[in-house]
Amino acid sequence: MSASDAFGLFGCGVLGLAAVATLIPLRPLPPGARYAVMLAAAFAVFIPFGDLPAAAYLRGVTGDVSVTTLVLAGAACIARLTGKALIEPRDREVLCQLIALAAAFLYPFALGWTQFDPYALGYGSVGFVTVLLMVTLSAWRAKLYAVVFIVIAAALAYLAGAYESRNLWDYLIDPLVSVCALVRLLSGLRHRLSGKVTQPAG
Repeated sequence: MSASDAFGLFGCGVLGLAAVATLIPLRPLPPGARYAVMLAAAFAVFIPFGDLPAAAYLRGVTGDVSVTTLVLAGAACIARLTGKALIEPRDREVLCQLIALAAAFLYPFALGWTQFDPYALGYGSVGFVTVLLMVTLSAWRAKLYAVVFIVIAAALAYLAGAYESRNLWDYLIDPLVSVCALVRLLSGLRHRLSGKVTQPAG
């Protein structure tokens, strides 16, 4: 197995564990039981049953998940286990906004609706790297450390060739995390709008 295949399987495995941790109510369980459940889930996800582990089948459906998805999935697992969120709500909100903005910039144009192809920028565009650097520095100044960590982790994974893809976009976002970010933002917007509607006049 190549290093890129191993990293891809690991990412999908963590995604599977995050799904298990979300679907199973771990919070009411004592700490020891939580770890036992997640350990059993890890065996089910990573240990082959037949020819391939469950993570490989998940990878066949989702493809290699981005570093952003991997970090968010890992943070979700830890939060479910410990009850402590690694990513602050403010960081998560801004991160979702950035993901949605990047997806709106990338995917519609990548469908070939125009002659401009933003996906090509991921193949070492100086302008793209400069924008990422500016976003990272701005996030650091605003103390949005989750955003900083994810961008740096994605850049390091790209430089290390962690995935088969040599396009930086694939390390930063993927369709799954883009949809999740959009749903979360729309849900938050709907909640805020409903709150304003139900407020008493005057």
